[in-house]
Amino acid sequence: MPEESDNYCSPDEKIDLLLKKIAALENMILMGNNVYRRERPEQIAETSLEGKTTSEKSEVAVGEVFSLEVQLANVGRSPAAIDGIEEVLPLGIEMVKSPPHYIIKDSYLDMNKKTLKPQQVERIKFSAKAVEDGVFTFSPRVLHTDASGAKRLLSLKPVTINVKKVTLPNRVSTGFEDLDDLLLGGFPTSTATILKSISCNETRLLINRFLEKGLKNGETTVYLTIEARKWEKLAKEYPHFHIFVCNPQADIAEKTSQNIVKLKGVENLTEMSIPITATLRNMTRKETKPRRFCIEVLSDILLQHRAVQTRRWLMGLTAELKSKGFTTLAFLNSGMHLKEETEAILDLFEGEMEIYETKSQKYLRIKKMLGENFLETELPLRKDRLTDAGTARSWKYHNY
Repeated sequence: MPEESDNYCSPDEKIDLLLKKIAALENMILMGNNVYRRERPEQIAETSLEGKTTSEKSEVAVGEVFSLEVQLANVGRSPAAIDGIEEVLPLGIEMVKSPPHYIIKDSYLDMNKKTLKPQQVERIKFSAKAVEDGVFTFSPRVLHTDASGAKRLLSLKPVTINVKKVTLPNRVSTGFEDLDDLLLGGFPTSTATILKSISCNETRLLINRFLEKGLKNGETTVYLTIEARKWEKLAKEYPHFHIFVCNPQADIAEKTSQNIVKLKGVENLTEMSIPITATLRNMTRKETKPRRFCIEVLSDILLQHRAVQTRRWLMGLTAELKSKGFTTLAFLNSGMHLKEETEAILDLFEGEMEIYETKSQKYLRIKKMLGENFLETELPLRKDRLTDAGTARSWKYHNY
């Protein structure tokens, strides 16, 4: 007997209703007066893959790390083999932390035919950062194989990230754009920052970046070092570049610039400080451009004079530098000193940075910057960016 509702349907509606009923019974079997669902359908349903991309934030600063996630779900009744994901990251966005178990190369995430069972969900999480400002769109495409062996391409709904470059006032560029981004423009003016690390090429390149930026900007730049041979030419070329060489055996040409002063060494801190202090006191505060001071002899002084004398010398020097408007970068070889001696001088600096290594990759992180904002992000130190970023082709001294 037909259902009462069927009496009020048009012929077309009855046909449509009948088709729907047939579809509903496609995987059923009639035995007598009872209807049973087949345990194993004769035809395997096609793989049905769905996915989406989600971002932790829709707006970030240049250099700020944010999280992304690609979710894939097999909503069909057959397994799906995931070959990989194309365009995981757009140009201008770099990977910071790759998803475990997968390899990313040239914006392609190789999933090595990862099998998703029916109703299984795979979440692929990773961290990224922008190296430039702008609007970036994530449009991943998933390459997979269905149960019949056919190759398929699933385009996920795009996600847009707005990246802004944040530069706070009263900042002095470090000379390395990636580090400037973490510091929101550079070192705070008239502060002292210490860089802790074992001796490595990356520390040398960071110091070079700091000094070179000052020279190219026409800023008064002072360098306290053990060896200055490679900087002689620049001292002659730039009258605002002053070098104090704390090494009586330093290999410096006889006819050198008056901007290079050879000191007896670090054995007598008072004698070492006299010519430095005299040079600083001849400088007036009328100069509008920033001033830079780089201390590369801190480890030698700490070895010679231990923590107490080194603290006393540093306190006097940094106070003089701040009064003259200098922004200071000091390097300490952390592998040469006991932890208690290192800790004894760290609190004399407003800023503290550290270079460390994990799995053959060196990273830089900012540990403190008293009273100032910065991004708490690990910065991978790539030699190609340290060497080339922001450096004009005509500048030949950054490879020292």
